[in-house]
Parts: sequence; C-alpha cells; structure tokens
Amino acid sequence: MIIVKNMTRLVYTIAILIALLLINAVSKANEIDDEISLKGNWSFKIGDNQAWAAMNFNDSDWNRIYAPARWEDEGYQNYDGFAWYRKKVTIPSSFREKRIILELGYIDDIDEVFINGQKIGQTGDFPPEYKTAYSSYRKYEVPNNLIRPNAENIIAVRVYDSQIEGGMIKGTLRIYTSGIALIPDINLAGKWAFSKGKTFNIDQAKTITVPGKWENQGYNDYDGWASYSRKFELPRQYAGERMVMLAGRIDDNDEVYINGKFIASTGISGNDFSGSTYSEFRNYVIPEGILKPGDNLIEIRVYDISGEGGILEGPVGLITQTKFIKYWKAKRKNS
Repeated sequence: MIIVKNMTRLVYTIAILIALLLINAVSKANEIDDEISLKGNWSFKIGDNQAWAAMNFNDSDWNRIYAPARWEDEGYQNYDGFAWYRKKVTIPSSFREKRIILELGYIDDIDEVFINGQKIGQTGDFPPEYKTAYSSYRKYEVPNNLIRPNAENIIAVRVYDSQIEGGMIKGTLRIYTSGIALIPDINLAGKWAFSKGKTFNIDQAKTITVPGKWENQGYNDYDGWASYSRKFELPRQYAGERMVMLAGRIDDNDEVYINGKFIASTGISGNDFSGSTYSEFRNYVIPEGILKPGDNLIEIRVYDISGEGGILEGPVGLITQTKFIKYWKAKRKNS
C-alpha cells in the first residue's frame, strides 16, 4: 500500500513538472517585450481612395469610430462597401531593435494595411476577384525601417465589407515587439515583380507585395511554380563584405538566383522535391563574385504544393555575415 501511494505521488510530481515546463515553453514562445494598445477611437471614412494611405494625408475632418466593433454598431447600419481607418501612434525608439508585430484581430471581410504610407500586408481579395477572409485573425510583421522612432506614425487600414457586419469587428488591437529583430542592411520588403511559371516572364508580370501570401494578391487557389524578381542596388560599402540573403519564410520550396547565378534552394534538389518546407526561414550565404557594386537582379522561384503559397514572412533582404552571426549569438544568449 505504501509503495502504491509513493508511486502515485511520483507520477503526480512528474505530471506537475511536465506541465510547468510546457507552460514555460509556451510563455517563451509568446513572449511580448513591449506593446501599445490600439483599442479605442480611430479616424474613419466610408468610400475608397488610395490617397488615404499617405502618411501626411489630413484626416482631421473624418469621423471617429471605436474599434474593435462592428461599424454597424457605430452609426453605419446596413453599410456595405469600402471604408478606411486611420490612427496616429507614437512608437518609442526601443521598438526599432525588436521584431515588431501589428495585431488587428478579425476584420470583415478584406483588409489592406499601411504603415506611414507603405503597404505591409493584405488578407482576402478585393473586388472584382472578391474572396472573403472574415474568419482570418490578422497579424502583420512591420519592417523596422518603416518605423519613425519617438515620433508619430500612421496606421491606415483599407476595409471592404460585402454584407452583414463590417469593419475591425473583434479581437486584440495592438502593436508589440517580440524578441530581437533580424534587420537587413539592404531591406527588400515591398514591391516585387511576379509571374506564374518556373522562370520569370516579364510580359505576364504583375506587382506583388513581399512578404505576403499570393492568394491575397490576386492568385486565389494557385498551386505550382511562380517567380519573384527585383532589382536592388548594392552600395560600395558592402562590395568587400560576405553577404547573407534573407528570403523569409516560403511556402513551400524555393530556388534563389542573383544576377542569373544559382545561389541556393530549400526543398528542391535538381528535379526532385523533398516535400513541403514551409516552416523554414531561408538564410543563404551568397558566394563571392556574385554581387557587384551598383545594380543587381534577384529572382526567387517558388513552388507551392497546396494551400497558401509564396514568400509569407520576412525579413527579406541582405545582411552582412558578420551582423548575421552577431544576431544569432545574441538570440541564443536571450533564449
């Protein structure tokens, strides 16, 4: 009887220790360093005008609306269509060295988000290729170079509602930091040329925002090969540096080329595929002699097996190998 009781205590103790370890692991995974609540009044206007995304746009004559809430409950009963939200927020300089996340909860139906006039993401497809995303929880990574430290920053959210309730309806609204940021020396987030097919086709190319799912940018349910292309300038100060290409998190597999030269791939070996590698962030050391001072051309070929596809998360850009190693040493120290 004593042995049974002791065994029971031992099992109970082990269970508690496992639970504590799991709680600690979850808390570390969801660690938030600093946050600014965005709950409350926003500037609001029905209609649609891309000029409303601009940092210096004067919205002083707009109405004020509370968020999160259905706009039907804020005086816009039975309104379906486009509307914009804008909010000014002062962001401390401490945010610049951290990974920055903008959390906007649930938006009905579709949204496009701008920081200081620069698009950082989109969920759902606007008409005429309408696709709702009302059930998707919105979190967008903010490129650190877009933030104006210790100054006023403008968040602009373009929303389209097709029917019933609309707007920034529920969830947590905030901007927060989580961990040390991996900040490229040359930031390539933003507009890229994009075409279907394994190699880039300039005649069929359209503009797409990176990072971001291609399903949210006019390529609903597309699976297969697609190619991203962008020119960038390498300042002379980096001419003698070994550089690392940060290609972000890609769904599913990829091949990277710079100035027509193959750099590296993940999930692809020749004509063989090793399966989905969507959870891996791509960090590729660029061989010597590939980069040149001045203009360079990068092409990222992506193969999507199913579901969402494309360059989903950043950072995207180039960083010196010295700075890259320093980042990982600091990350391990703080983990």
